[in-house]
Order: sequence, then C-alpha cells, then structure tokens
Amino acid sequence: MTRSLKSVLVALLLGLTMLAPATASADDRVVVRTHVGAGTGAEQAEKYDVVVERDVPITMRDGRVLRADIHRPATKGTTERAQGTFPVILVQTPYGKGVGNSGLGAMNPYLVKRGYIGVIVDVAGTGGSEGQSMLFGRSEALDGAELVRWSAAVEGSNGKVGLLGGSYLGIDQVFTAAAVGKNSPLKAIFPIATASDPYRDLFVAGGLVNMTSSLGLIAGYFGLRTLTPFAERASDPLDALRLSLQHGLAGIPFELTTGLNALLENGRVYDGPYWQERAPQNVLDKVVANGVPAYVVGGQYDVFQRGEPLLYSGLQNAWAGRSVHAPMNRTQPVTSRYQLLTGPWDHGNQGSTVDLDAIELAWFDHWLKGVDNGITDTKTPFHVQEPDGASYSVARYPSEATTYERLHLQGNKSLGTAAPTAATGSDRMLYKPVSLACQRAIVQWTAGLARDLYAQCSKVKELTAPQPGDLSYDTAPLTRDTRLAGPVGLTLRVRANRPQTMFVVTLQDVAPDGSVTDLSAGALLGSARAITQGRSWASRGGSYALPYHPHTEAAEQPVPVGRVTRYDIEIRPVFSTLPAGHRLRLLVQSGDTPHLLTSPGRLLSALGGVYDVQRNAVAASYVDLPIASGALPTGR
Repeated sequence: MTRSLKSVLVALLLGLTMLAPATASADDRVVVRTHVGAGTGAEQAEKYDVVVERDVPITMRDGRVLRADIHRPATKGTTERAQGTFPVILVQTPYGKGVGNSGLGAMNPYLVKRGYIGVIVDVAGTGGSEGQSMLFGRSEALDGAELVRWSAAVEGSNGKVGLLGGSYLGIDQVFTAAAVGKNSPLKAIFPIATASDPYRDLFVAGGLVNMTSSLGLIAGYFGLRTLTPFAERASDPLDALRLSLQHGLAGIPFELTTGLNALLENGRVYDGPYWQERAPQNVLDKVVANGVPAYVVGGQYDVFQRGEPLLYSGLQNAWAGRSVHAPMNRTQPVTSRYQLLTGPWDHGNQGSTVDLDAIELAWFDHWLKGVDNGITDTKTPFHVQEPDGASYSVARYPSEATTYERLHLQGNKSLGTAAPTAATGSDRMLYKPVSLACQRAIVQWTAGLARDLYAQCSKVKELTAPQPGDLSYDTAPLTRDTRLAGPVGLTLRVRANRPQTMFVVTLQDVAPDGSVTDLSAGALLGSARAITQGRSWASRGGSYALPYHPHTEAAEQPVPVGRVTRYDIEIRPVFSTLPAGHRLRLLVQSGDTPHLLTSPGRLLSALGGVYDVQRNAVAASYVDLPIASGALPTGR
C-alpha cells in the first residue's frame, strides 16, 4: 500500500473520531505576546530538514513489541542526519503514527526543523503495536514511562524528553508524567485539548449520555484499531492481518461493553472505578511531585471545555499543597510551571487564532534546552483569548478578578438581580425528547465537523428562537460591556408530574438585531440531581458555581411527583464579553437532539412530563454568573 493510500485510509477514519483539527494560515495566526517573549517561536527560522525512520520496533518490559517512527533533524538540502545531539519530543497515539495533524495526532515537523528529534509511537493495541488497547488504563501509563526512558536513550538524544499531542494523546501525557517518577528524563509536557475527567467532560452531561461524541468515539476507535495495522505494517501483510484481528477483539471489553451499558443503564453509564482510573485530575499531584511542568491548551467550545481549566487549577493547587479538586483561592501562590491557554476553539481547530507552533517551541526550548525566552516570565499563567479577539491573563481559576452575581428568573420571562417578592409564580414547560433547534452543541460535540452547518443555521432566527414548550429568560439590554470569566451555576426549583425530568440549559448572547450566539450550556437528569458537597464549588448563598454530582447508581433517586424539587445544574465555563446593548438569555429546554438522548427506561419515566419552573420568594430559581467587569440589570 502506498503512503498516499495509507494517508487517505487513516484520514477517513480520523473523520470518525472527530480528531482532525484545522490549521490556520500563517496570516491568520498571532503570537500571544503576553506569555511568549520576543525572539521565540515564529521568529526562529528552521535550521534543518527532516528524515524519518519508519516502524522502529520497541520491545517492552513484558515482551510486547510497540512500533515507532523517528523523525530526525537532517542537514539542510539533504537526507543526512544532522550532527550533534538533540532533545526528544515523544508523541503517543492510538490513531496511527504515520498520519495525522501536526502536533495533535502526529509529530510536528516545525519542532524537528528547529532542533528536536521526534518519536511517535502507536500505543499498545493500535496501529503497528502489539498488546491490548486500554483507553488510558494503568498499563498504558507504565508504557508511557518506559517509552520516555527509551526515547531518552535513542541515538542522537541529549537525554531530555518532552511530550506533545492533543485529545487522547494529551490525556496520555498527563498519565505518563504521573508515572515517570522523580528525576526522570521527562522535562515538560504540552497537552492540547485534554480532559480532566473523561466521564463528566465527554461521556455524560449531568447524568445524560453524550450520544454524539460517544458513538463517534466508539465507531472511530474500533475502526482505527482494526484497519490502521494495514497502513502501519504494509511491509508485512500477514503481521498486519494478525494485528488487525487482535486489535478488533478489543472492541468487546471497550466499545461493545460501553454501548451496551449505556443502553441498559448499568455499568459504565455510572461513575466508578473504571472512569476514576481514567481521570487525569486524579493524578495531577503525582505530575507535580515528579517535577514535570505542563502547558495546557484548551478551547471554549472544545469537547473538554469543562475539564481544561480544571487541569490548570488542579496543577496549581497540587503545587501549592492544596486539593487538586478544590477551586483556587484568591491568595494562594501560583507558578508559571503550569500554564493554560484557552480561546474560541472547538476540538477541530485548537489554537487556530494563535501561533501555537511558536508557543510549543518556546515551552520546549525553555525546559529542554535551557533557553531564557520569557515563556515563564509571568505571574498570571492562565491566558484567555475571547471570541472577539480580546486577550488577557489572570492567575487563578476561578479568576481573582471574578465575583459571582445572581440573576433571578422573574415574571415576563426576564432575568434580573432583583429577587422575587411574590409568594407564587411559575412558568410551564413540556418534556420533549426531541429538539431541532440550531445550537452550538452540534459543533462542539462533533468536534467541529458541523461548524459550517452551525454558521449557516445560526443566521436563521426561527432556528435559534425558543421553540414551543421551551422557556427563555432575558435581561434588559446591558448598560456596559460585561465580561464573564469562569464556571456558571444554575439553580432551578421545579414541580413535575413525572418521576423523571431532564433539563438542557444554554446561556446565550442576544444582539440588538436579535441574532443569537450560544455562550455555553449544561444539562441534568432529574434522578441524578444528588450533590457531593466536598467536591462542589460554592458561588454564593448556599449555591454552586460548579456543582459536582456523584453519578453513581446508589445516588440516583426518582423525582418526587407533584413536589417542588431543587436542581443544581453545571453550565460549562464561559470566557466572553457581552457588549453594551446586548442581552443575556437563559434558554431552558428538555431535549438536545442528537447530542443528549436518554435510555429507553428513563425515556418512559419522563414521557408526558409537565414542568412548572418556580420563580417566587418561596421557591426561587436563579443563575450565578462569574462577572469580571460590567453591570447587570435589575430586571425588565
């Protein structure tokens, strides 16, 4: 099979996994100067060409053979290896080491051309590598630590190693950094589009299974594992067939089991040991203890939008001797060893409005080459680029510049700071398992594949307006620009006529001309409303900026029919400024097709649902907003 045919094969499969990020042109990108010093990144001309050694076998501790491609600096204009020693950038991928997108799914040639050796390895049970795919399991972390040691000793290495890659590859970086131990050759990591808690960040939203991303991943992982051996081991068709059969059988413990559990409402549909072992947030203290610096790149519309800031706060907390699960406080010290950059990106265009290559190079040059380039000269290591292009940096998450202000659901479908005074008052909505509204969720959970579709449908006001049976609440036009910066908590008090409820909520920016832009969203299954106090982040007055639901079978409880019940709903973090004259809208729905679909049993318990959303002095409903600047109206 020619390499061009291999590339076509795997590119098609990558479409299934929704992990083919677009790269902005050089004219469209900027260096974020607030944290990349002069003389770094794009200002460094390439010094070398690249020569690649394909399908290099690596015999692991238990006899399994993993396979790697080694990308080496070559003397300009030749295929001869450049003289000298170089640091190594290690990439661990389940998607096929021979193809992918620079720095996310494959080796970034930008770094190799500037003096790095690139090692990209098919993780166990994928591509050309033997073994069992573990989806970030413990053995994969041990493999990562072993691959770091192997890379440090590869011919031409100077003994220092960095890790790079996005999504699955970023998650593997965190687990590897936790497994290497102290005084390891691993000197820095650069995880892009990386989960903190894959169960909550991707698999479920408030107890509802995320069908769009989950089914895409199930199909993609199975397809890639089964077919990429023919691309990666084209020189040995019999071995390719052997690996294809071996990798395909991994679909039984992973894809088939996960799909059946979701359908039957058992096993992995709940949080438990399987998911806890695969949550990077749980090992951040080990990353810090091992002395490994990390630069995290997130996205405000990424599938891991929720978790990327939690990686930052967890790393900073671990460095300060605090719990990785707690919010940062306003006085704790911070370190530039752990940084985060988030911008208006989804899973398909991470870093498209900045020069991400330059930032990667500056990070690795500092930690692997000892270059004093300004990348760590910051007291505010949390970097934000808003959708309108405005950039700023803060020290903490939630930001030290943020205070929580409460907007109450009021009469006349309005939102305002004034609390309700009437003893009664409610608005009625209906349970609808199907929603055909045009919302950003279709972009977020298809990892950008539906970006053009959303761009078109969002221009049609009928498709972005609240649908019959939904509820929406608007502020009066804002009198000043208002910056939102952090997680958003919503408390609804609702009386329902069925033992199961479902809420899908979206925070929106409504322009004076009526056009609607989705800012963020969240969801909650009524039976999954239990709260773990010690893991929830407070906002004000006994409510939550980030409620933590245990999502265990034992914690599930039916909704009491006919009684007012409290629901605390997590809305994923927002980093955006609403201009003066715009209105903020809270849209409350009961369905999100095809993103959030409940199982047949839960569907039957919810059908025919009528919800009375309370907005009175006895049972108030409200949203707590992280306001960094601006003013909110009292009402309409």
